[in-house]
Amino acid sequence: MRTPATPEAVPSLPGQRAASARPPAAAERPRPVHWWHAALVAVPTAALFVLGYRRRWICDDGLIYLRPVRQILAGNGPVFNVGERAESSTGTLWQWLLALATWVTGEDPAFLAVGLGLLLSAAGFGLALYATCRLHRGARLLLPAGVCVLLAVPPFWSYMTSGLESGLGAFWTGLSWWLLTRTRRGQEARPVYAAAFVFGLGPLVRPDLAVVTACFLAAQWWVLRPSRRGTAAMLASAGALPLAYEVFRAGYYGILVPLPAIAKEASASDWSRGAGYVQETLGPYWLWPVVPVLGALAVLLVRRTRRERRDRAPGRTSLAVVLAPLAAGLLLSAYVIRVGGDYMHARMILPALLLLLLPVLVVPANRFTGVASALLLVWLCAAVSPLRTPFDVRDTPGSFNVRSSDVEALGDHNPVRTATWVANWPALPEGRGMLAQAVRAPGPTLLYFDAGRRLHATPMRPDSRYHVVIVGRHLGVTGAAAPLDAYVNDAWGLASPVGAHLALERWSWPGHEKFLRNHWVFAEWAAQHPPERDLLRAGSSLETVVAARAALDCGELAELKQSVRAPLTAERFWRNLTGSVERTGFRFARWPATAERALCD
Repeated sequence: MRTPATPEAVPSLPGQRAASARPPAAAERPRPVHWWHAALVAVPTAALFVLGYRRRWICDDGLIYLRPVRQILAGNGPVFNVGERAESSTGTLWQWLLALATWVTGEDPAFLAVGLGLLLSAAGFGLALYATCRLHRGARLLLPAGVCVLLAVPPFWSYMTSGLESGLGAFWTGLSWWLLTRTRRGQEARPVYAAAFVFGLGPLVRPDLAVVTACFLAAQWWVLRPSRRGTAAMLASAGALPLAYEVFRAGYYGILVPLPAIAKEASASDWSRGAGYVQETLGPYWLWPVVPVLGALAVLLVRRTRRERRDRAPGRTSLAVVLAPLAAGLLLSAYVIRVGGDYMHARMILPALLLLLLPVLVVPANRFTGVASALLLVWLCAAVSPLRTPFDVRDTPGSFNVRSSDVEALGDHNPVRTATWVANWPALPEGRGMLAQAVRAPGPTLLYFDAGRRLHATPMRPDSRYHVVIVGRHLGVTGAAAPLDAYVNDAWGLASPVGAHLALERWSWPGHEKFLRNHWVFAEWAAQHPPERDLLRAGSSLETVVAARAALDCGELAELKQSVRAPLTAERFWRNLTGSVERTGFRFARWPATAERALCD
């Protein structure tokens, strides 16, 4: 009688403890994908691509990315204004991807942002569906479940484009989920480190995705159980690029986070407003009845995974893989609620919602899941039918439906070009004319808004390094219309190092509560003695402007200006790097007299 062959030894990471014997690889080989399972991936992905294409657009916040892209390609560095190192792009990777695509194609970066966003979103959703099918590869039949939510909720379609980093975020999430579902004990080192590298990109896609990075890396570690050496190698793969960029950010910009995170106070708390923000997302799309159904499916999946692991079923999935996106989604939801949500309707909660849906996008068929899938399909048909009034109102008590507002203001259902915005944005006709006059003016000119949002001009100091300074209330379109050598003074602090560090006072839309008033603008840019008429229009006084001017030249505020405007020598880089923690936390009073007393005494 022949002696049975001994199972092959399991390959392991460098320094990983030897894995126990397991059944032959053939026993763990996934079953061939049924045509129905292929359709579960292809049909929803194609439908989402079409839905995203029909709602293609770029918003004003999406246009904010384009001016740094133009500055990079002009040789001025990743800045919003020449001569001032301010990181106005929340999504670091998205900014550099747009710069690369624009450099290669020479196409309008707005058009590229829309097209890349659509392609990346569709690819991300497709990868996510395929990964979930693979997660349930032991099942003979799969049924649609959470994917119904993607097909029923219009904000998912709108933010497939928009010019923001949302498309890249969806792709990174789908790719990371696919890589995590492929993680198996005894994997070769190269794919393990490649997966860890992808997981580590989360903070560069968007800073708050760091919680997703942490959860996915923890799940990968739990599945692999590497030794200390293997763990160190995984962490090095995940952290190399983010840490290198963080050193660059701290030395170049002088702070630890992108400027919008400071302007929007990403570390602040407003739980009640955040809860309202989530309600305004779930309510209009009839999502509340779906939550318990999907929750029950998630619990059933966790119990099934635990049972398979206990029974040592072939090809079993680690419970950590199932729990990782659920934990990441809950943590990200908690963060969004904590900071008070966002002024853009539904935008901030969509990444968390996608994460919570990942394990149950499709589910193995049985009696219970069959009933749940049927209920979800009925709900989907009702949600997209005329029974539900389309949610296209301009705003709600706590957020703003930006797409509806932009389409109405521009008179174009699919604004995808920079020229469309510059030519049709209602606030720009007067501004374009005044900007053109200021460019031709013999002396430096400051363009500012009065209380009625009308634009006016006043002389600047003769020694100003800029010929034109224009206040940007709509930063994206103003930055698109202004020449690259003009200075766009962001009124909301997203690209203004001074405005971003104002102390927070709750009074307006989330993320738009640090309004840089004209006395600060006049103090920094206007002539030594501005005309009385201009001061009245600006709603300020000479005494207030003088106090603001003094505050700008004192203490930490003066050092903050030096950190972004002084020439970037090796000494300056080191001073920026070593002072980045204190500078990131620095805030000053919005009223000049109070700020002067605090900074100059």
